Amino acid sequence: MNKKNHYALGYTDEPISKILSNIAESEISKLDRWELKVEKNTESQASEDGKDNLPLNVVNNYFSFGVDAHIALEFHEAREANPSKFNSRLKNKMFYGQMGGKDLVKRKWKNLAEVVKLECDGKDLTPKLKEHKVHAVVFLNIPSYGGGTHPWNKGNSEHQSMEDGFIEVVGLTTYQLPLLQAGGHGTCLCQCKTARIVTNKTIPMQVDGEACKLNPSIITLSFLNQAQMLAKCKGAKINVEQVPEQLQVPVYRISMNDYEYYHYDKDHLAETAIYLGHIKTSAATDLEQVRQMVNRMLEEKNADSETASRLCSDWCFVDSCTAERFFRIDKAQEHLHYLTDITHDSLYVLNTITQTPDEEGPFPSLGQSPELSPSEETSKDSSLDNSMHLDQGSDSSVAVTNISRTGSTEYFPSDTQEKVLNAAKSGDLKTVRLT
Repeated sequence: MNKKNHYALGYTDEPISKILSNIAESEISKLDRWELKVEKNTESQASEDGKDNLPLNVVNNYFSFGVDAHIALEFHEAREANPSKFNSRLKNKMFYGQMGGKDLVKRKWKNLAEVVKLECDGKDLTPKLKEHKVHAVVFLNIPSYGGGTHPWNKGNSEHQSMEDGFIEVVGLTTYQLPLLQAGGHGTCLCQCKTARIVTNKTIPMQVDGEACKLNPSIITLSFLNQAQMLAKCKGAKINVEQVPEQLQVPVYRISMNDYEYYHYDKDHLAETAIYLGHIKTSAATDLEQVRQMVNRMLEEKNADSETASRLCSDWCFVDSCTAERFFRIDKAQEHLHYLTDITHDSLYVLNTITQTPDEEGPFPSLGQSPELSPSEETSKDSSLDNSMHLDQGSDSSVAVTNISRTGSTEYFPSDTQEKVLNAAKSGDLKTVRLT
C-alpha cells in the first residue's frame, strides 16, 4: 500500500515536520474495501491444525489461497519460533526464495483445482483453474503484491483500479511466482464484484499478509465500502501556492574544545559562540541546502574581508532546541532535517577540528594557564620569596611547591636552606637537589 501511494516502505527517521508537509501536499484517492464471510463446509472433514475463521474479515490489499499463502504461513511460524533470525528485509526475502524453491520442486499444491471450486459473479471458473494448473489464486485490490511485484498483466484490456468496485483475480503457478520478481505476471482470470470459494480440504490462506490454515469452508467475497487514502503522487501540484516566509538567521561557530567541555551547558555555549554572519532562507529548507548557504556566506565574507572566518570543511550542525543540551547532527542525516528542527532563532555550527593555541580566543580553554610576561613572573617570584618563611635553626628539610604552567603541583624537599632561598629568588626551584 505504501509503495502504491509513493510513501516509504518503513519509517526512515524523517522529522515529523517533513512527514506533515508531505501529508499536506498529498492528494486524496479512494480505496475499495472487501468483506469476507466464512461458513463451515459440513460436507468435508476438518483437520486438527486448521482454523474455522480467517485472521481478518476485511480485505484492503489482497486475499489469496494456495502455495503463496503456504509460504507466508511457514514464514510466520518460523519467525515466531526464531524472531532473531528474521531481523532484516534481506533475510526475509531469502527465506521466501528458499521456500519458493522447495515448492517449485515438491509442487505440493499442483492439484489445487481438485479441492477448490471458484465462482466469480456467478460464473464457474474452476475449469479455468484446471486448464492453467494454477497453484495459487490471488484476489488483488491494489496493483502491488508481494514486495512490489505486479501479477496483473498491464497489457490486459481490463484496466486495474483501486476504486472501480472490481477486484482482480489472478492465477499463479510455482513457475510464475519467482518470475514476478523479474517483472513477470500471473494468469489473469477475471475481474469481479463478488466471488464464492468452496473448499473441501484444509488449505492455507492469507488476508493482507496474515496467514492461516482454514478448514473446509464456504467463503463469500463482496464489496464492503470505500475508504479515503492520502497518496504522495509524483509531480503532484499543490493546490494553494504559498510563498515561504524568509528568515534572517544568524550563524554562530562553536569550537570543539568548548563543545567537549560544556556540551551540557547550553547557556555557556551560546554565550561563547563566535558570530559568523547571517543567512536568508525559509523554514522549509533542509540542512543540506542550509550547508550550501553557510559555505557561500563564508566565501563571500572572506572575499570582502582580510580576516578570514575560520571554519573547517568538515563542520557540522548543532541541534540547540530538541534536547536539554547541544548535540551534533550527523552529516548523512542532514537531508532528513529542516532548519526549524534544530534551532529557534540562531543557528549553531561546530568546528570539528580542535583549535590550536594560536586560534584560541581571549579566554583559554580548560586545563590551560595563560602565559606570563617577564614582569609578572618577577612579581610572582618575589611573592613566593616573601611568603616563604624558613627557620634558620632547623635542619629539617623544607617542602617547596612549584606551580608549573600546566597547572600541576610538584613538591621538592630542599637540600639546604640557603640553596632553597637562592633557587626561589632565581625562579628555578628544579635546581634544588632532591634527597
